[in-house]
Amino acid sequence: MLLGKGLFQKFIKYSFVGCISTCIYFLSVFVLVERFHNEPVFASAIAFIIMTIVSFFLNVRYTFGSNVTYQKLLRFFIVSTIGFTLNFLLMFFIVRILDYHYFVGELVTILVIPIVNFILNNYWTFQSQY
Repeated sequence: MLLGKGLFQKFIKYSFVGCISTCIYFLSVFVLVERFHNEPVFASAIAFIIMTIVSFFLNVRYTFGSNVTYQKLLRFFIVSTIGFTLNFLLMFFIVRILDYHYFVGELVTILVIPIVNFILNNYWTFQSQY
């Protein structure tokens, strides 16, 4: 088997936390725009920060069974920024350069970004032994 059982279980947990985090992101954008009348791009940026903080704490305990440190938080934010940047670059390339529908870009990013972020978080942020 290419993936060890422990690594696969972590990825499943990481994916579950990702689903929760995505819901928090969309709920935050909705509340910030509809309830507090913020501009959508600003609301999206704030929601991304909220989502990243919640995701960090859920992943520390639930996914990686670790403890909270400043170094891990900083590394998690760096990985999130890499994911955010990679998302932008993939979308730009697929939509603007290849001229595909944005939905194709979203499908690619949904497949690529979580895997890249998981690998970076597993082997760098939380320095797993797997």
